[in-house]
Amino acid sequence: MKASDLFVQCLEAEGVEYIFGIPGEENIDLMDSISRSSIQFVIARHEQGAAFMADMYGRLTGKPGVCLATLGPGAANLVTGVANAHLDRVPLVAITGQATRTRLHKESHQNIDTVKMFEPITKYSQQVLHASIIPEVIRKSFQLAVMESPGAIHIQLPEDVAQKDIEGRPLLKSHLSPPLVNESMIQSAVDIISQASRPVILAGNGVIRSQAWNEVRALVDKSNLPLVNTFMAKGILPFEHPRNLFTVGGKPYSQKVLRPLSEADLVIAIGFDLVEYEPATWNFDHARRVVHIHETPVDVDEHFPTVTELVGDLRHTLTLLTRFIEQQPEPTLHNEIRSHRLAEITSISHNQEELPRHVMLTLSEKLPENTLVISDVGLHKVWVSRWYQPKIPGRTIIYNGFASMGGSLPAGIASKLVEPHSSVVVVSGDGGFLMNVHELETARRLGAAFTMIVFTDKTYSLIQKKQRDANLAVTGISFSNPDFQLLAKSFGVEYYRAETPESFDDCLQSAIGSNKLNLIEVVL
Repeated sequence: MKASDLFVQCLEAEGVEYIFGIPGEENIDLMDSISRSSIQFVIARHEQGAAFMADMYGRLTGKPGVCLATLGPGAANLVTGVANAHLDRVPLVAITGQATRTRLHKESHQNIDTVKMFEPITKYSQQVLHASIIPEVIRKSFQLAVMESPGAIHIQLPEDVAQKDIEGRPLLKSHLSPPLVNESMIQSAVDIISQASRPVILAGNGVIRSQAWNEVRALVDKSNLPLVNTFMAKGILPFEHPRNLFTVGGKPYSQKVLRPLSEADLVIAIGFDLVEYEPATWNFDHARRVVHIHETPVDVDEHFPTVTELVGDLRHTLTLLTRFIEQQPEPTLHNEIRSHRLAEITSISHNQEELPRHVMLTLSEKLPENTLVISDVGLHKVWVSRWYQPKIPGRTIIYNGFASMGGSLPAGIASKLVEPHSSVVVVSGDGGFLMNVHELETARRLGAAFTMIVFTDKTYSLIQKKQRDANLAVTGISFSNPDFQLLAKSFGVEYYRAETPESFDDCLQSAIGSNKLNLIEVVL
């Protein structure tokens, strides 16, 4: 058989359902093999969009999303989406073509060292040097992609290797279980927590990856400990739960936003990745000690002073911790903090924030419980993070590690392939939306039905705010927009326009009630 056939058989053995990408001369043999397989190839309009689609597949399924590009510019265009997945701990496998090995040692057409290019943004970047190693490279890649902490992988397949005749077969998948902590380690953590005056839980993305939110809630209910969550862990506690202190992350806009952590003397970090919220931001004075509970050891950070680590299967660890922990004293100070934050979240000021605040509160109240909300990056990300309140965990996607703009529209497409019957809402600004607007054609071609909410103000608003906060000149942040109604019509998308809270309510009701691809322009 051709080596490209063996390559695809190995992908099938790994359970690959979709490959998102764009074909090129150097991967036509691989494309031919995919066409005769059970794998659906999804043509994107740009490789960056393909990488963002693979990223979303990985987030929703826990299995590696796969994207494909040719050599040179095709591979380079994948970089943003691959880095976005890698820093958000998302399993992803990027496959790139390459020229024949006989010209890789010299300057030649479209040839750059893509293996080295991907090394800083992947866990493993490997060229297939010989057809015989294909099963080993693919098995290793998919295993590494999902191991804690998950991340991106890059495989380069030169065209002359893909064309070789080879005999081989996929390797068997192995099941790797994380270690289990013992009871003596649990008791040590319990003692530290019991001795703290103002402990608080900081729940992170690892809780979502491990689907350990029920165990976290059981721990909170028994221990009476207050909890804050990162952007990527929204919804772990219900909005009305008395111990829910809501979301923290990014650069705080006021001391009240930071207080849940700054007023603590012990932070119990559960499934928290340091990339989610820089410890120097909330432990600037080194006054808070940390209990680290995760499936991977803590990274070294002077502002993350860990007094004990519980490293192992997260759900098992939390179950044991809940069994041994006693109810902690009433967190009076944190109850006061919850009251202040609750008022801030639910109030609507009659200023420039009135419309976005209303949009977020309406989404919180009106969307079906299982709706997947995907936030792009920009000032609206701050609004989603602070004001949108999901009803259940694992249904809010906020790019946070690499935090690239432009990922939400491709992500919406992939989410409808994975969950065709789920309600999906994409929230973007006009800056990020137009970065990958061409993927509207992909959405229409695939029949993806979801709703896009695009805030428009012809400004990179987050940068504008930063410039003003720093007392700098407001410059280089303005642009013009197309007519969004005509743009939507040209792609066959239903268009709605909202300029007031009342008009947004009407638009949302019509869009969510349809089974169409919708664009709601919210004019600021």
